[in-house]
Amino acid sequence: MRKILVSVIILTFVLNAKSQDTLVSAFFGLDNGLPSLLCNQLGGLLDGMPVNFKFPVDASSLSENDFEVLDLLGNIHTPICALLAPANENGENRTVLLIGEFGTAITNPPVEVRIVGDLFTTDAFSGESACSEILNLNGVTTTNIIPLDDGPSLFFAQRIDGNLNECNSGTQTIQVAWDGGVTPYISGDNESDLFQYYIGYSDSSGVLIAHVPISIADINDNDNFHQLCFSTSDEIVKISIMANTVEDPNQDPNLYSEIDVVSCTPLTSIDDFFEKKKRLINVVDFLGRQSKELKNQPLFYIYDDGTVEKKIFFE
Repeated sequence: MRKILVSVIILTFVLNAKSQDTLVSAFFGLDNGLPSLLCNQLGGLLDGMPVNFKFPVDASSLSENDFEVLDLLGNIHTPICALLAPANENGENRTVLLIGEFGTAITNPPVEVRIVGDLFTTDAFSGESACSEILNLNGVTTTNIIPLDDGPSLFFAQRIDGNLNECNSGTQTIQVAWDGGVTPYISGDNESDLFQYYIGYSDSSGVLIAHVPISIADINDNDNFHQLCFSTSDEIVKISIMANTVEDPNQDPNLYSEIDVVSCTPLTSIDDFFEKKKRLINVVDFLGRQSKELKNQPLFYIYDDGTVEKKIFFE
């Protein structure tokens, strides 16, 4: 007699946690500083708010109606439009620019961004070192709203290879992302000069070794991404940048900022993920009654981390 186990894993709890972690921050970048023509409307100036994600966003699922912005007084604002541009090249797509009226910088700033529609993340491109997952972000929120007067900071870094690599020289390329668009802050600097203010670090037995990039790529396109070109063969694991070297569209300079370089180490199997994460607490049948192992009917194995496995034992 042959026993066959069919197992369907329901990851509701885990995926909700991952989805929440995917929304990193929002940056109140401009207060009445963007032309409404960007939203195909005539006249007037609107607020701009980049919203930043750990995983790339699926452009086909993006709508302004996916978002709500809550201000300090409790008013809820729906953006007039939501754009991946200008950071919409392959290997980017982690920042959504919300345009509309979201409050006022001093007396009534935005305090929360909510995702209220079926906005999905998507797979990363070949050549990105970061992990990616396809998640529905509906219900995810963040109160990490960076105020208007704060300068920009780094929120993401990964290695870039293959067709995504825009460096003309060097042995490895690190892509960094700011929480809003940046331009040079120091008078006389061009964007091509910014490489000298970045530092990459390799790890030698727990000691960080500093490396200065030899050049910078992915520049002069008005977005929040740079590619840093390094000549070292040592793996870069962290990036920092000096203070007062770049500014946001509100002309606020950056503070010192650093970020770890992310790298995806895929799990061997889904069982590897749950092995140290869960403990079986109950087994029930379709009607919710406690049950022992039965043949040819579904049973639900409930674990202490909130996950449920649906199992059917066939004979």
